[in-house]
Amino acid sequence: MSEPIRVVVADDSAFIRGLIVSYLQSTGGFEIVGTAEDGKQAAELVHQLRPDVVTLDVDMPVMSGLEALDQIMRQTPTPVVMVSGVSIRSAEITLKAIQAGAVDFVLKYVPGAKVNPEEIRLDVISKVRAAAGVRVVRTIPNHLGQSSPASQVTPTAAQLSANGDASKRVSGARTKSSKVVNGDSVRELIVVGASTGGPIAIKRFLGSLPANFAGAIVVVQHIPQPFTAVLAAQLTAQTPFTAEVVEDGDHLQARHIFIAPGDRHLLLNPGLRLELHDGEPIRGNRPSIDVTMKSIAQCFPYQVHGVLLTGMGDDGATGLAYIRSKGGTTYAQSGETCVVNGMPQRAIDIGAVDFVASPEGIAERLTQESMRHNVSSGSLVAANATGTHERDLIWRI
Repeated sequence: MSEPIRVVVADDSAFIRGLIVSYLQSTGGFEIVGTAEDGKQAAELVHQLRPDVVTLDVDMPVMSGLEALDQIMRQTPTPVVMVSGVSIRSAEITLKAIQAGAVDFVLKYVPGAKVNPEEIRLDVISKVRAAAGVRVVRTIPNHLGQSSPASQVTPTAAQLSANGDASKRVSGARTKSSKVVNGDSVRELIVVGASTGGPIAIKRFLGSLPANFAGAIVVVQHIPQPFTAVLAAQLTAQTPFTAEVVEDGDHLQARHIFIAPGDRHLLLNPGLRLELHDGEPIRGNRPSIDVTMKSIAQCFPYQVHGVLLTGMGDDGATGLAYIRSKGGTTYAQSGETCVVNGMPQRAIDIGAVDFVASPEGIAERLTQESMRHNVSSGSLVAANATGTHERDLIWRI
């Protein structure tokens, strides 16, 4: 019988602490080794008890969750799952915590809120269990100027060497483009799917694309609705592109990132407009990466790149396979650079992936593929090949 996952639970609310403890004790495999009511106490307990995982409230007295996270990562690197409210302020702090090294986050239960308590319980259990499998080391600066655990979000020297240090080789002047281009003039599209660890991986990937990439970008990240606007603001600030949360009927635009809202399915229609749907979750996911990828493969008549990044479960694997079957090119994040290698590995296992690499390596290979499919205009545009896919091997770069 395997050893239980040892957990420290930190929250200034005795009610929330008790809820999280009860969630984890409602199933086998967890041992609560300590609880803390402020950030300072949490950091001290982690240093003393060396748990496998910490759940850390965003807002705590004496030392905030963000400050406690920083101390934990510097003194006793440990997988941390942030516990967040649903306000914009909480979302901003939580995504900063992800950048600073937290593995994932869960929403806290608020009595009277329109949330299913059972969904929150299952979310806490699955994310704490997944976090226990993440190796975290002391923080070092990453290429986005943030501080984060090397094992989670920063490639090792060996990986950078193997990938040709792609983040450097494809970088260039990062100028924002405000030019609006109708969907019928966009000839290349990247669709990105991610879950656990996704915000950092997405920034690493998109931040490594050249500023003159002329396609449109669609992102499906498993994240609650209040967090999507914050993610869009961060991507606009940290990549060469303008990011926005999709509104129903949006036209594709070149050099724009379109992010699926956190509570609706996103599809592309034959008129190349983005549509939002309130259908049932697909295997627990809404938005579903598979749904978005399949609709894009069906409706976008030009070059499609499907990218699947870190995440639990298998969402996106069949969508990636469908893109490949329609002549698109597919990419998956390498397991050693994932926070959780569930979705990418599933796609690899079913033969849906052409290239496997770090987020920076994917950006480099995608840029090469885009240029290889270059049309006579000389822009980074590619015509979508139809028929049987010629590549049967996965190339690791």
